[in-house]
Amino acid sequence: MKVAVLATGPSMSQAVADRARAECDAVVAVNKAMELAPWADALAANDHAWWRANPHAKQFAGRKFSANKIDGVEQVTHELISRQSSSGALGIYAAHLLGATEIELHGFENRGDHYFGKYPEPLRNTSASRYNVFEDQLDSLGQHLKKVGVRVTNKTPDSALKCFTHG
Repeated sequence: MKVAVLATGPSMSQAVADRARAECDAVVAVNKAMELAPWADALAANDHAWWRANPHAKQFAGRKFSANKIDGVEQVTHELISRQSSSGALGIYAAHLLGATEIELHGFENRGDHYFGKYPEPLRNTSASRYNVFEDQLDSLGQHLKKVGVRVTNKTPDSALKCFTHG
């Protein structure tokens, strides 16, 4: 089963979301990517502040995931996913929970802003040093998924991530 994970990097767009919908068996939207894919099968957002700033997200029709305890949202508990994990890593793990044997990553630049620019206050934007932490989180998760037979391919053009095969 092929599952696309749509993150919020600069390359994410409506065209990318629509193509993933047409080419994959399921789609996981990460954070604000749910606006491009309101039809997605799942929404992954780890940050309490994001859920508070986006209360409409609880009305999302698909499954909702966070490593944090949030009313109306499935709490993910796994040694590689913590309350401090990137929402992108959570999205990848959510794809695994949906039954993915193959995962495609879109919008995973792991640097710069988002396709919509910067998050407004009170939300925080990712610092440059935090991207290094995310790379480590994603690498560990990728190694785990590889061991259980899940292939992860980064379809993001010009991604800074080194831990996944680009394709």
